[in-house]
Amino acid sequence: MKPFTECRIFNYLSPASNQEQTVSDEEFSSSYTEYEQYLYDLAIEPVPVSERLRHLLHSKVELISLKKWSEQTGQHHTPTTEFYLDKCLLLVEAEIELVNFRVQYPGTVATPSSFLSPLYWKGTLANLMELISSLDYSELVTDESGKRLSFAGIVSAFEKLFNVSISKPYDLRADLARRKKNLSVLLPKLKENYEKNIVNCGIESK
Repeated sequence: MKPFTECRIFNYLSPASNQEQTVSDEEFSSSYTEYEQYLYDLAIEPVPVSERLRHLLHSKVELISLKKWSEQTGQHHTPTTEFYLDKCLLLVEAEIELVNFRVQYPGTVATPSSFLSPLYWKGTLANLMELISSLDYSELVTDESGKRLSFAGIVSAFEKLFNVSISKPYDLRADLARRKKNLSVLLPKLKENYEKNIVNCGIESK
């Protein structure tokens, strides 16, 4: 359970970051989606309610402090920064209300069953990110309503599936674009192994 200050969106909301760099709307949106997914994962993790509530309250303290800093110093956030600052604060407050509601009325809020996967990833995180990114770009992965699943959502699902932790997934994906020789290493190997072995699939089943 990492503190809010280690989440990517906090870097975009903090005063030092706002003075040093211009954050695009796309980066803000994706980092918010990533944080939203993180809070959802936190809600279904098998951790004590007191620990979850403490984490959320600490996050609220950080967000309110950022707003007060802007008011007291007169160094106002950009409209986009202010929008996502308020949005994150409202999101955390909503999660706090859900925790309190669950405590007050136990059994009324269904908690998704935790998924324990027997699978483990033996390759590199860079190779796994190739697979995740290709699925994200293909737009083939959706949620139960048929809506395209976000990049952060796919990352979270793969972390659970392969029992692996992928820190700073957006930075890891950006590193793939900076490869000098081959943009893809894993995918050509998968294609080669698939084509080499699939021809024998029908023969082996006879």
